[in-house]
Amino acid sequence: MRVAVVGGTGRVGRPLVGLLRRAGHEPVVVARSTGADVVTGRGLDGALAGCASVVDVSGPSWLSTRSPHELERFFAAGADRVAAAARRAGAEHHVVLSVVGLDRIAGPPLFAGKRAQEERARRGAVRTTVVRATAPHEVGADTAALTREGGSARVPPLLVQPVAAADLAELLARVAVGPPRGLVEVAGPRTEDLVDMARRTLAARREPLDLHASWRGTPFGADAAGEVLLPGPRAQLLETTFDSWLLDTWVPA
Repeated sequence: MRVAVVGGTGRVGRPLVGLLRRAGHEPVVVARSTGADVVTGRGLDGALAGCASVVDVSGPSWLSTRSPHELERFFAAGADRVAAAARRAGAEHHVVLSVVGLDRIAGPPLFAGKRAQEERARRGAVRTTVVRATAPHEVGADTAALTREGGSARVPPLLVQPVAAADLAELLARVAVGPPRGLVEVAGPRTEDLVDMARRTLAARREPLDLHASWRGTPFGADAAGEVLLPGPRAQLLETTFDSWLLDTWVPA
């Protein structure tokens, strides 16, 4: 199957492209670096030509500092362009990677963009699967890097059930070549505390940093406290724990 991967050079997109290729499919990387721009539409029709399925994993990270309004416009425009190009290409499946919890809280700016992306994709003529995933394993250390001031940083005391990018790519590879499924929710296997995740990742990387548990100056508000960012009871749980990811990624053999 010929499968377009929008954002195929990113943290999830790159392993997804590799998995599709190894499974005998023909992935097409859709990114500005390959001559296709989802916001302007330039090069999209050529990239999606002959694709039976389109997987969109593009966009900023969980911790984007762009405004909610800016991200709404970015994701809405991209979703409209991708959906229209997919229809013209005769694609039968439009897969969108989204986030768990966006229907419960306002969330960080990314959530506003993902809400707009989901809505526009579902309005399109191509049947969709929205895959809502929990935060990545990197989110703790990424938050500390974003809020760092000198030798200290702030990390909000929230609960997450982090997922490995490699696991998510495997699931998306299966979804992409299957029938549309509407809404799918996925998460890692175990609940973690974000402050502890940040502290342990920094320790494994040997980066001394004084961490403070605080909501102030972070992308998250106190409405993210409790279990609102955890998956629902029907979520599909993926395999890699934070402990094993940390060991494989940062602890030398």
